[in-house]
Amino acid sequence: MAPIKTATQDGPAPTRPRLQAINQDFSDVNEQIEQAAQIIGLPDNWTTVIGDERARVTKTLVKARAEWVLRWALDKLKDETATGKTARGTVALWTLLDWMLAVLPVSRSAPHLRDAAFPSILERAMTENFDQIQPASTPADVEMSDVSGSSETTNESTKPSKKRKRGAASTNGTSGQPLRPSELQRLFITVRTLVKSITGLSTTRSQGEDTVQAELMKIVLRTDSAQAASILKNWLIAVEKLLALAPSTPGDQRLTEILDLSLVVEIWELRTSTASDESGASADEFSAECLVPALTLLDTLKALRSVYPDPSVISSIDRATQAIEKVLARHLFAPARAAFLADTDKITESNSKYREATLLASNLDPLRAKLLQAAQIEDQGESVPAELAALSGASSQLLSLAIRISPSKTPRSKLAEKPWIEAVFIALVECAGCSLTKPPESATPQTAIDVLVHAITILRGHSVSIRSAILKDLFWYHSGIRYPIGKDKQVRWSLVAALIELDPSVFVAEPKGLTGPSKGQQSDLTQVVFDELSRAQFEGPGFIENLTQQPISKVQQKSQITRSTILERVIVPLMAGFATNRNLLGFINRWDEQLIKANRHENRKALKECKDMIWEDRTISQALAQRLELSLTQGQIAKLLQEHVQRMHELGSALSTESKQDVNVKKLSSYKRAASTSVIVPAVLQSIKSDDIIEAVKSQLGSLVKAYSAWVQEDRYVSHTRLSLSWLTLCQLVSKLWPIELHGSIEQQDELLSPLIEQSLNDVSAASSKRVDSAVRAAAMLFLLDACDHMQTLPGSEDLIRPTLDKVLQILSGNALDRTELGKMVGFFCANFISLFGHLGAETSQQALQQLLAAVSSLDDDASIAAVQSLSQMIFEQGTAPLQDLYITTLRELLLKDDIRARNLTTTALYFVRPSAISREKREAVLDQLTDMIVLGTQEVTAVLSIVVQLMESSNATAKISSDGAILFQIAEQLQKTDATSTANLQLLQELAQLTLGQIVSNQSQSQNMIYLGMFKKKLDSTTSKGNQCSAANLAILRAVFAVQKQNNLLQPKQYVSVLKTCLTSESSEANAPSLEQVIDAFNELSTILLAEAKLLDSTQAWLRTWISENADLESYMVTGGQGSLELADYVARLHTTVAKYKLYSSTQWLASFTLKCLREPVLEQRNITTMATMKAVFAQLPIFEKLDLIHILTHPADPADQPSSYRLLAALLSTFEDRLESNIELRNNQLALLPKLCALLSASSDHASFNALISSINTLLSSAPSLATQHNTETVVAALSTLSSRSSPHLPAAHASAIYARLCATTRLILLLHRDRLGGRFHLLLPLLQNLLFLLFRPHSGRGALPFWQREPSAHLTAENAGQFARVLATLCNPPQSSIQKTHQTGKKGTLNDPVKKAREVSSAFLYPLLASYSRFQLSGRMEPSVREKVMPGIWEVVGTASLSRDGLDAMFAGLGRSERDVWRGVWSEWENVHGRKDLLSGDVV
Repeated sequence: MAPIKTATQDGPAPTRPRLQAINQDFSDVNEQIEQAAQIIGLPDNWTTVIGDERARVTKTLVKARAEWVLRWALDKLKDETATGKTARGTVALWTLLDWMLAVLPVSRSAPHLRDAAFPSILERAMTENFDQIQPASTPADVEMSDVSGSSETTNESTKPSKKRKRGAASTNGTSGQPLRPSELQRLFITVRTLVKSITGLSTTRSQGEDTVQAELMKIVLRTDSAQAASILKNWLIAVEKLLALAPSTPGDQRLTEILDLSLVVEIWELRTSTASDESGASADEFSAECLVPALTLLDTLKALRSVYPDPSVISSIDRATQAIEKVLARHLFAPARAAFLADTDKITESNSKYREATLLASNLDPLRAKLLQAAQIEDQGESVPAELAALSGASSQLLSLAIRISPSKTPRSKLAEKPWIEAVFIALVECAGCSLTKPPESATPQTAIDVLVHAITILRGHSVSIRSAILKDLFWYHSGIRYPIGKDKQVRWSLVAALIELDPSVFVAEPKGLTGPSKGQQSDLTQVVFDELSRAQFEGPGFIENLTQQPISKVQQKSQITRSTILERVIVPLMAGFATNRNLLGFINRWDEQLIKANRHENRKALKECKDMIWEDRTISQALAQRLELSLTQGQIAKLLQEHVQRMHELGSALSTESKQDVNVKKLSSYKRAASTSVIVPAVLQSIKSDDIIEAVKSQLGSLVKAYSAWVQEDRYVSHTRLSLSWLTLCQLVSKLWPIELHGSIEQQDELLSPLIEQSLNDVSAASSKRVDSAVRAAAMLFLLDACDHMQTLPGSEDLIRPTLDKVLQILSGNALDRTELGKMVGFFCANFISLFGHLGAETSQQALQQLLAAVSSLDDDASIAAVQSLSQMIFEQGTAPLQDLYITTLRELLLKDDIRARNLTTTALYFVRPSAISREKREAVLDQLTDMIVLGTQEVTAVLSIVVQLMESSNATAKISSDGAILFQIAEQLQKTDATSTANLQLLQELAQLTLGQIVSNQSQSQNMIYLGMFKKKLDSTTSKGNQCSAANLAILRAVFAVQKQNNLLQPKQYVSVLKTCLTSESSEANAPSLEQVIDAFNELSTILLAEAKLLDSTQAWLRTWISENADLESYMVTGGQGSLELADYVARLHTTVAKYKLYSSTQWLASFTLKCLREPVLEQRNITTMATMKAVFAQLPIFEKLDLIHILTHPADPADQPSSYRLLAALLSTFEDRLESNIELRNNQLALLPKLCALLSASSDHASFNALISSINTLLSSAPSLATQHNTETVVAALSTLSSRSSPHLPAAHASAIYARLCATTRLILLLHRDRLGGRFHLLLPLLQNLLFLLFRPHSGRGALPFWQREPSAHLTAENAGQFARVLATLCNPPQSSIQKTHQTGKKGTLNDPVKKAREVSSAFLYPLLASYSRFQLSGRMEPSVREKVMPGIWEVVGTASLSRDGLDAMFAGLGRSERDVWRGVWSEWENVHGRKDLLSGDVV
């Protein structure tokens, strides 16, 4: 600590002239400040002194001198010349001012601050240093500043000479130069510290403090609203600028202090409003100055979350965001909403069709100007600056804020607030440039479209609907489909998609038969969208697969859109809207119309160039399959199919006419309608899955089979239909009709199938021609295989299957198919038709397998791997045993070939076989072959070794590897020769040796095994003899031997430990030497019990202790470790296991600290699991008092960053507690205090890892140590769970909402299962928890403030699985198992029935009525997803069934419900009656 310079004994007389002469003696501000500090007695390091030392120094200073320095500093700061600007950029001067405030009482400092107009000083300082776009420092500037060293003046570069004239201002100052990021940060932090001191003095912390002093300081900060708005604006700009510069700021970035906006908000709240401001909100000043900076900072804060995952920074970001949103709510929305509600006129402006928020629109003028500037820049073809682009996303967040602060908690209030929300939406979109009053004369800028799309997305996220007229106007005016008239149009598909996703009913509603001016607005919007899609497909740029598939210009990128976006965000949502509107046929008809238009004669050229038309995409068929049976009746489906049958007949009639007259069929409507049928019918057939529906449309399916049969058999249809689609449709038709019609009718098989099979054989065999191309051949082949698959159970089917397979395999192994069709057909065959091989002879099957594998080998790598995987799996799942043997034989033959690709394919196939399904003879033959490959050397040694290990999981007694004791060592030698001693290979070798020796050692009395062990022992002794260096591969074998041997017959512990010591201390540089990690792992695998029995434990411990002390400086690691390199982390984790296993630590506390350091390292999770298992073994050996001491250490980690790991270690420690209370009173009290302590920590946990570890600890004690779960402790756990599921929950991440909810339900159910007796009749304590858990399953209609923090994000939705978990909780509560009910002796009349389960249900029923009432209320305030409701309703029925045991309780509950809630309850009760059929329990007047 620097000494304090005290004044002389003569008093202030000598120092007053020195203070007054500072300005004349020194011209540089820094020198003046240093002289002033020296004169009044500040220590040399006064700029860095804080805390108690600063308080001690201030007590020694003379207040009169401090008052003079305060005036002098304020005079410097309020100077309006260049000298004043330099002073306001000087950190030391602000620090000195803060010192003086700490020295002087408020009564003496406040008047000086007031007279100097401190708010004006603050405003100038912020404006001069932060509200100016300053150029970046040049490299030369940075270099010079680094050379000059640090300075207390943030904007000086060199100190001026002391030889200047007195009183002369600095002429070579650098006030015009930009400040570096670190200088800006220091200046802001220092100014903030001063402001914090002033605001702290303006606040009374207790009732006893003098409020007069606080009022004096408030007067200092109070200023007019215009200046307060300027200060707030500049402060927000400064924060945004510092956050942007944070990555380039070295050292501590002080983000928590920078993000604290409470000080400037307090200054703003102390402002004085103008006389004309009746509301006192200063809305005009706020919007003019602060709106744009606030929105820009909001966008920056949103982006900052992903950059800084630190929980403290995240909390600061949340507080800053809340502060900005509160200011926006009070000073932007509150006065505008009040004015809007006060104006009851239907329209505020004559030229507006909708009621507008006039005041809000005027307050948004600054934002409108910025967005207009961005649009103008965009129109000029230039890139929009980042600060303007950020406003596009941030401005739409105003709508989200307006919705969240709107008091719409009930349906009635939500309806009342709807006009206001609509007005806010209109104001924002018109502010962005999307007018709703008149059509645009030019194309709407992309910036405006982005704002509009974001706003619509926010409406959808909050489940807020607006009038359809508004959406229609937005569609017509700004989608680019109709306007601007007479100019180039550009469809804004992002806007169209957003409108459809928000409210598809606007698009699916049937147009009214109107006339007059409104007729244009009543067009079929779906038809308009579909027509525009078709126009883009055939006349426009079309659709691309993804935005990065090819380099395109900016203009092209804006005009093009991905195919998946159109399908998933436009077409499928429209289909869903039609289905919801009970008009799925309307969608099908419009889809049909687009297909008909696409096949117009004028589109024939575009159709040839278009490979994949969007209307034929499988996404539409798949979406239709999810909705057709749910939306259409059997009659509607039958009528739909019949219409398409009629179309097919009309095409036949048209072709007949063509043969007689000179007519171009492709120009006829019958041709275009038939072309549409070829797409729609397969989609409808794919959607029909119900047996009842198939039975109902059987006649239509039969007609379709006949019609399609004509299409594929008669040549006149070939040029007018797509033959490949016809064959694929026939596959679907036969699959539908086979079980109900064709299977049992030989006549229909002969009539329908036989001609089709013959025709498909002809198409498969025919040469490429106009009729048959690759796609047709593949489709005909698929039909042929499908027919054979259906008919294989019929007598005589072999005559069809054998030639079919022969022909198919010839084609697959030849080049008759294109690469695309070949890959698909090979994949289909391997996955679906392997059972056909069962109808072939052995020789034929083997040849067929060879052909099939040759076809698989000809595919691309990914396709061949997928095909051979399917082939192996299907053969061993559906194939016969002879086929499996033939398959293995074929694979063995492929292994003998020199073809590397074939061998790779074979190893892949063998990896997916089931060893137990292979005969022992075949399995051992494969093993021998693979073993020879390894011994002789193979490039795929890892894959082959893994297969061998897999095969050795079954017994292979006569295989070479199980009968030759030298094979394992030969494999090890080969690995060494080929430098294949990777970690994976050594691990596989160890597993192989362990499996092999395990089978032999367990039957070592057999003569063959004795011979094997004798040979193996010789090799082993040779490996472990003195002087021989053990290689890494041999060490893997030794580790396997020591793990499986019995009675140390093969390898003595002393001999093995000696080898390990030699390996650990060897300085050999051979490449095959074992690594340090492998040797340490070998030590860690040793059993300490076995070492103790061999009297080697003490010596091994001593040797390892010495080795670690010489080779690993763990004490230094404890100081500097954590977050090191991956290699170091892995090494330290292994050492940790060694230290813990052999007790090489000084104390358990030291070991716990070492463990926390290790858990910080970036290692694999499996390594952390090993570490935790090791520590659990250590904890299990500790006495109870030492365990309790460790709990305090683990619950209060020294470093907050270790908290999750410390809690995880705590869970491992608690799992070793025994289920008994100690007799010692102190230990017993500490045991009983465990659960309350854990609950307190759980209620304050802010990260998911800590939450998981703490709740696991609680579950462990509840299940493993129930004696610690007293009545008080159990109730404490319930209270903690209630807090976690309420709005008072800690700030847990929303990304883990589903997992958090699952853990809460699991713990609740555990309490009901194991500690129901602890609750007794106090189920009212459990009721808030159940209500909270039920409420979380609903999505609130508006506002998410009532939800826990971890579920407030719109994306934090719970799943159907969560609903099932809660349903199990309710089932456990209402129907408890016998094991959860404590049996007690009860006295009663003889013969009285005493069912404990029934009694428990009766006790529970008295507390279930509030839960049912809550369920009725929650239905009104939110909505539940259908999948969630489906899972949770069984639990609700359990509650209703248990509650119905008491008629009086239900009557009382019903009487307490509101009108709407009663209506909901009636529906619930009626549904329960339908499910359970118990209508006699309640009288009709109750419900």
